[in-house]
Amino acid sequence: MSHDREHLFDGEDRRILTRLANFTCAALTMARAKADAETRAAEAEAARNAVALAEARKDDVIATLSHELRNPIATVDSALAAARKLAAAARKLAAAYPDVSSALGVADRQMQLLKRLVGDLLDAPRIKHGKLSVQPSYGLLQDIVADAVTAMRSDVNGGQHRLHVAVPPYPVTVHADLVRLTQVVSNVLSNAVKYTPPGGDITLSVEAPDLDIAHTEGPSPCDAVITVKDNGAGISASALPHVFDMFAQSASARKHAAGGLGIGPAVVRHLVTAHNGTVNIASTGEGQGTEVTIRLPIVCKSTGEPTTTTARPIAPKRILLVDDCADATEALGTLLELQGYEVKRATSGTDALSIVESFAPDVALIDISMPDIDGPELAQLLRLRAECSLTRLVALTGSSDVTSRPETDERIFDAHLIKPLSLDDLENVLRPS
Repeated sequence: MSHDREHLFDGEDRRILTRLANFTCAALTMARAKADAETRAAEAEAARNAVALAEARKDDVIATLSHELRNPIATVDSALAAARKLAAAARKLAAAYPDVSSALGVADRQMQLLKRLVGDLLDAPRIKHGKLSVQPSYGLLQDIVADAVTAMRSDVNGGQHRLHVAVPPYPVTVHADLVRLTQVVSNVLSNAVKYTPPGGDITLSVEAPDLDIAHTEGPSPCDAVITVKDNGAGISASALPHVFDMFAQSASARKHAAGGLGIGPAVVRHLVTAHNGTVNIASTGEGQGTEVTIRLPIVCKSTGEPTTTTARPIAPKRILLVDDCADATEALGTLLELQGYEVKRATSGTDALSIVESFAPDVALIDISMPDIDGPELAQLLRLRAECSLTRLVALTGSSDVTSRPETDERIFDAHLIKPLSLDDLENVLRPS
């Protein structure tokens, strides 16, 4: 700007210059504010990415830990099962050393607890990513309840609890994932046992309509209502809204030695929701007991087909057991031999290929992850052997996530079994279709 005698600044000039200055100031302020906002947005995005990465890593660690724990658990579980059979067979030894049976009972109960904890850990990331699915089939609601009660019977007896079970006197056919629904009832019962003091009362009641005689409109299934009530520790008003949150535990829950990980209720809600049902937990406060109510629209008319199968004795079969963990192979092999099977053990794919040159197995139980020749590759090689033309190839895996299995694995293997191996599951695989 300049000023001379020919051009004098007046009020209008001052007004214009003042507005220009204000506009310039506003523009600079907005530019700085935009830069600050962009910086904060970038920092917030970086923080969100860091949190997401940390969550992903945590899920990976939990999944890996759970998967890796299944191998030693499977080994110890097989060894315990074999020891129980040997102890039962040696009646004189058991009479001379009664502490042997007692010690095995303690070890077995703690192993069942450990298996449940690892199962919950595996379920946690699958729930978060929506991979915990249900596969409905027809069955009896009474069988589901009986299986859940049987699974928890030792815990109930160990805690000297009084368990009262009431189910409908008539058969109730349901269309649901029978295994997952058994898991739901077992989980709820497990919590009732954990948080009810010795000598306490636990009531499991089931209500469902008898559709074979009741008049119903339309083909829609009807509700089954499962209620588990105890007079145990109860839940405080502040903790009650968070009981279904993953890993959520109240301070009072942490005082219990067998309090768990805080995953069970989240698993229950997810599985109940997957069945289009609802679950509600009620308590009037600490020390006032807890009542869990599960409502499931799964009751349907009888299909006219048998809903339960009677276990049939199975003739001993020749089994090839392949696992790179020598302890796991020895423990499971011993247990299978005690069941009457002829077992050949291999700790590598190379050993397995050598064995089948002189041994034609009816079934090959093959660990998925092995260092020299992995499970799928070994299965493909066995398929090419004339000695294995009739062999059923069964994968042993520590992962129960069906959706994560490669399609090639599904085509190569005739079945998949989850570690630790259940003899009932094995017999189902061996049973002719």
